[in-house]
Parts: sequence; structure tokens; C-alpha cells
Amino acid sequence: MELTESQLEDWREERRERMLARRVRRVTSRLGLASLPLLVVATATGLWLYTEALRDDRPSPALVWIHVVASAVGLAVVTAKLVEHSRERLARRVAEGVSLVLGALALPLLVTGALLLLTPSNDSRSAYVHLIAASWWMALLGLHLLRYLSRSLDAALRGRASDDQARAPFESR
Repeated sequence: MELTESQLEDWREERRERMLARRVRRVTSRLGLASLPLLVVATATGLWLYTEALRDDRPSPALVWIHVVASAVGLAVVTAKLVEHSRERLARRVAEGVSLVLGALALPLLVTGALLLLTPSNDSRSAYVHLIAASWWMALLGLHLLRYLSRSLDAALRGRASDDQARAPFESR
């Protein structure tokens, strides 16, 4: 099937609009990528802390503080990423929901984390809520990464998806 010049131009315009809707801003991608190693450390130390709690062992203060610092700084970078979005971009993302739910789950993580820091306990309600919120947060982060990691890498490292280069990849530059 051959397309007329008009149909081809319409197709290119639709493709361009889809590419614009899918792009990731360079600043947003860099903030997301900066938070990733911190969140990996927070997850690993959190699992380690949970394992020690299951064994009824007392974790070392260094492990606790590594978890606290990595988690707090990681969540701060994620919060900066959310704030960096304009209201229009956030409104567009409401339909997706994952980014906003991640932001919303950060509050119970911070509150229960602070409570656990003040009064450490393996069997408290705070520990349970913290574990459940962290589990959901990590599952949603995995979904978020599946959707945006490749686009973020393109935007941050190669500039392919940045605002000024939102053309379809097959169009001439």
C-alpha cells in the first residue's frame, strides 16, 4: 500500500506528536538517574536490615545510618525530580499514576522511617507499615524503570529525547 504525500505528511505529524508526548526532559532524566544508585543502596540495606530483624539480631549502627542517609538523599532527589515537573506535565502524568503514587508513598516511608530511627523495633506497627510501603514503592519503581529508563538514558547521555530534539528519529535534522 502506497501513501500519498498528504497521508505521509499526516502520518509524520502524528508520529511527531507521539514522540513529543513520550519525551523525557534532560533535567528530569538526570535527576532520576542520580537517584538510582542511592535507591539501590537503600533497597539493599533495607533488605539486610529486614533479614537481621527476622533473625532477631541487632543491626549495626553503621548499617542503619547507611540506610537512613541513602534513603533520605534518594527520596530528596526523587522529590526534586517531581518538583521539577511543571504543573502541565504533572497533570499529563496523572493518567499514568505511577510517578505520583511513588511520590505519595514517600511520605509514609519517611514518617515510619523516622519513627523507627527514634524507637527501633522489629515488631512495631511502624516497622510493618515501613516494610509494606517500601515493598510497594520498590515494585512501582520497577514499573517506572521499565517504562522510562531507556528514554532517560537517551535524554541524559545522548540528548535524543530533549525538548529541542523531539523529532522522529528518521526525519532529517
